[in-house]
Amino acid sequence: MKAPPYHLRPNKAVDRLTLIDAIKLVVAQTELGEYTYYGMGGPYLEDFRLMYELYPHMRMVCIEKDENVCKRQLFHLPCRSHRLRLEKMPLSSFLAKYEAKDEKSIFWLDYTKLRFSYLDEFMDLLGKVGANSLIKITLRCNPPDYQDTQPAEQTKKLERFKRTFETVLPTAFSALPVKLEDFALLIQNMVRIASQKALPSATPTMFLPIASFYYSDSSGIFTLTGIVCLRKEMSRFRELFKRWQFANLDWVAPKEINVPSLSTKERLHLQRHLPRRKNAGRRLLRSLGYLIDRDEATTEIQLQQYADFHRYFPYFIKAIP
Repeated sequence: MKAPPYHLRPNKAVDRLTLIDAIKLVVAQTELGEYTYYGMGGPYLEDFRLMYELYPHMRMVCIEKDENVCKRQLFHLPCRSHRLRLEKMPLSSFLAKYEAKDEKSIFWLDYTKLRFSYLDEFMDLLGKVGANSLIKITLRCNPPDYQDTQPAEQTKKLERFKRTFETVLPTAFSALPVKLEDFALLIQNMVRIASQKALPSATPTMFLPIASFYYSDSSGIFTLTGIVCLRKEMSRFRELFKRWQFANLDWVAPKEINVPSLSTKERLHLQRHLPRRKNAGRRLLRSLGYLIDRDEATTEIQLQQYADFHRYFPYFIKAIP
């Protein structure tokens, strides 16, 4: 079955809006002029549209190598071109010539595959951005890519994975996880090791994780947002984020995004009972009065997902153009 378009994927939309939330916590309105947002917006520039709606004075740069995608981006520009610059080149080429100088940056390295070169670009960028810059990295996290029913082929895939990622693998790594949540944790540990190699303890700056998620939108995805900050200011940023619902400041297991399919009428009904601090899934099930999944336990999990992410849950509606 064909995957839904990039801009109509609900889990991706939730992930996108959690980044907006993180930016709100880091960037005061008076400081927006000091930041530039760099992203890979796809043909519809969806994240740039959101950035412009919420932060109209922030400079933005979109990086895209495909000529036809660039033409579609030009058509979908959400604002005047002096505010949003389109760069037609591979991301690797852009990062090679990028110089932060005194600028604060927000980067979304939104990759669709898992390659060592992407982690290498991430490490290179960590050493370039100015202090208080945000970096979000998204990588393919799909266990079936590395599974095979033939033991000999499975061994080959494992050895190939070890050779490819050997410099960022945890010392305890011995087998490729088959569950999405376990594979996401493995990739997070690889990102952690990469960040520590890029910014070792002797450097004045460090990479502090802020939030991490995994989800499936036709394939498994892992995504992590963090801030490059001065080591002496780490406690300030930990304090800033410690009460945020989605904070992951200690590299613990990433949180799943798996929002349920609900009608607008169901969502409006459930929203009257939110927010709730405890047992939200169970309480919402009682309020709804029927199952939306195969049994009561999975329905509670799905409704807990709605409770956690309802403020970020997109509405997709049919309209007459």
